[in-house]
Amino acid sequence: MKFQELKAKVYELAKVTTTQQLKVKYEEIKTLDMRRRASWEKALSVIQSQRNEFETWLENPPEEYKDLFAEIKGASQKYDQKSTEAEQLAQEVLLMANSFEALANECQDEAVQLEKEVEASRRIRKQAELN
Repeated sequence: MKFQELKAKVYELAKVTTTQQLKVKYEEIKTLDMRRRASWEKALSVIQSQRNEFETWLENPPEEYKDLFAEIKGASQKYDQKSTEAEQLAQEVLLMANSFEALANECQDEAVQLEKEVEASRRIRKQAELN
């Protein structure tokens, strides 16, 4: 693996963009000289081992965390459900608003037509009074 590819992989796995961020995130890397390839290889090893440890821990966490994770999962599912319901309601509201807008336009058109009819009947009445 090329040196630049190694650095890119370390940054990607660590989810950082600078060596300073990398050293802040991983205590074991603080003392490494990041100008050297061996340091980047060590950093990759440290990051991968910590990720593996964490994944192993996640597969079988202590009981108190299992309960907490179950609560989080339940809350997340409930949030997803409520979010879906909110999206559906928002779509319904939008449809209603569009219907109201169309109805308002119809009423406006009818009002304009009635005004024309009233004006026409006034002219006819005036004409009839003059005759």
